[in-house]
Amino acid sequence: MRDEAIVSVRDLRFATLLCRHCNTRVTLDLDAEFEAPRTPFRALRECPRCANPYDSAVPLAIETIQKGYKALAGLGDAVTFTAPSPRDTP
Repeated sequence: MRDEAIVSVRDLRFATLLCRHCNTRVTLDLDAEFEAPRTPFRALRECPRCANPYDSAVPLAIETIQKGYKALAGLGDAVTFTAPSPRDTP
């Protein structure tokens, strides 16, 4: 028998960015809006602690994840994610 973890999309509400330079972690709420009109959210572009830029793909990736999250979260438990138990992975 395999152990599995089943997670509702609503439980995946937070995404964390890791700065590769200073190891600062920035946690983003996927239910929140990240950008005000014409004012980019600084945390998506650079580390708030050391100001080193994140990879240029990060803003688009987070925006894409946020759109997917919002679309799926509205479906309640109709969509879940399943992860194998750590014992079942090589």
